[in-house]
Amino acid sequence: MKAYKAGIYLRLSRENEDENNSIEAQREITTKYAEQNGYKIVKEYVDNGYSGILDSRPALNEMIIDISRGFINMVIVKDISRLTRNKNKTGWYTEIFFPDNDIRFISVTEFIDSGDRYEIDDSIMLRGIANQYYITDISKKIRANKSAMKEAGQFVEHYVPYGYKKNKFDKHKVVIDENVADNIKKIYDMYIEGKTGSQIADYLNTNKIKNPSRYMKLKNATKKWNSEQINDILRNPFYCRKYNFE
Repeated sequence: MKAYKAGIYLRLSRENEDENNSIEAQREITTKYAEQNGYKIVKEYVDNGYSGILDSRPALNEMIIDISRGFINMVIVKDISRLTRNKNKTGWYTEIFFPDNDIRFISVTEFIDSGDRYEIDDSIMLRGIANQYYITDISKKIRANKSAMKEAGQFVEHYVPYGYKKNKFDKHKVVIDENVADNIKKIYDMYIEGKTGSQIADYLNTNKIKNPSRYMKLKNATKKWNSEQINDILRNPFYCRKYNFE
């Protein structure tokens, strides 16, 4: 009998709050299955907070490397959607990558086990299509919900434009950031006076005013203002739109 070195792959997206799909639930299901069938689990791979539509995930990437170097020869998941929700990727894993690397693939709750053969049942591809339809449907609902919230005057983006900040009591409302509000006013006043983007940027740099990326402490922040940043502010319709300001 072939000796199997199993890896269990567990994934949970941020938006999924179903207890049946929690990391703990997935761990219990896959571990119990391995114990009942005498398979030794040599490693656990966990991607917590990652969508199944993403091709690159930290733990998934690590598992692929371990497979390539022969560290594991079996992959156990609760269901295929934990591995991927992309129908093309489903086929790539089950029909190409796993067979080419002599990997036995098991999806516990779907009763899928490639065993010592590599003719994967068509039902796997059907599940891949269903999983991709699910993520597509969710994406449409999210976009529709965002559009409805925007029409209601609510702010739904992650970052707030320079000169504003999120209301600490309601993340869907923005308020003026008094610390830098005068900088926005100065930019528009100088533009009305006929100054170019470069001239406005020079003025702000000369007066040692932090540019937006430095002020918001973003990664890889540029050190100085430039004409492109000025023009982005002048063209940004947000400064003229109506949101739920205090």
